Amino acid sequence: MPLGPRDTSSLVMLTGWDATELKEFELADGTSFANVLSMMNAGLGALNAELYAHPLFSKIVSYTDMPEVEYRVGTSTRFEQHTEYGLPDAQRAETAGHMLPYLEWDYGLGWTYDYLKRARMAQVAADLRAANDAARDKYRIGLLSRLFKRGDDTGNSKGLGATGISPGFATAAAATGVDFVPPGFGGNTFTEDHEHYVAIAGGVITDNVFADIVADLREHGHEPTYDVIVSPLDAAAVKALDGTVEVASRLVRYGSDQDLANIAQSSITPGIYPIGVNNDCVIWSVPGVPRYYAFGWKSYGANSARNPLRVRLEKGRSRPQIYAMRHPNANQGYFPLQNMYVFFNFAVGVGEDRTNGTARYVNNATWTDGQPS
Repeated sequence: MPLGPRDTSSLVMLTGWDATELKEFELADGTSFANVLSMMNAGLGALNAELYAHPLFSKIVSYTDMPEVEYRVGTSTRFEQHTEYGLPDAQRAETAGHMLPYLEWDYGLGWTYDYLKRARMAQVAADLRAANDAARDKYRIGLLSRLFKRGDDTGNSKGLGATGISPGFATAAAATGVDFVPPGFGGNTFTEDHEHYVAIAGGVITDNVFADIVADLREHGHEPTYDVIVSPLDAAAVKALDGTVEVASRLVRYGSDQDLANIAQSSITPGIYPIGVNNDCVIWSVPGVPRYYAFGWKSYGANSARNPLRVRLEKGRSRPQIYAMRHPNANQGYFPLQNMYVFFNFAVGVGEDRTNGTARYVNNATWTDGQPS
């Protein structure tokens, strides 16, 4: 990738440009530094709103600035038969907890004073768009990485302190430092070896995978409908399954006897699209999901605290915020745009319900963490 600040060496003629015709615009295009700042602020403001209201990702996250999560675990309590003189036994819920990671991310926007005096606005705008795209990728990969990682995040490097632990969803006690016994539900009881990271040999996502995801979620009281994300590399095979009812295409006129999935075609990040429905699961193709992996969950609404992931933000924030400012470690001067940088403070953990998420890996009988891209 291109590294280093833009300087006067970037001011070159591109193939297809007529040097004579453009001569009169060589030094400036009339864009002021204030216009650059205005464009930067508008772009980052739109990006902040996009991440918070993302049609798919907002269904899987909630936000907090707190470092810890506490939740109910263990066996069920019970009612006792009333007697005239007796007192019932006092009962209480058993709880456990874990930490949420916290990381800070920088993106340099270096422009020299001499460069900006003669810059083409198209180059500056391209740099700003590149910063926005990098922030989108960082956020998307942060979410996906937690979904397909079975083990814990630990240590100071993750913002968890020396002994803090940020675990995944329900998994065998040997795979996590925060043992989790899901609360009983509907007559079902569970142990600390209850597993939501399931490996299946065969190399293909089948109808049974979706049925299994539904069973894993429903036994904990999460009722349909569900969402499942898969890799674009698996999308065609999933769409072709007997149990998949595909989404209607805007380019096709269907007959009255054709079953089609009832999924709203909302505006969404390019590359993310619904494939169809299988076993009460709305299936999404999401760039960056590794091949052979799928993840299912029950959404309780946009940015609901009951959603699977909890995104920790800087103190005092309740929604993602990406900033641009002069880097505090740079030498001070009179030029406001030199040594600009963009920063984004966030990291991703699992929320208070470690049962609301289940992952599948279908290329081996032994689980391996997925590596999103």
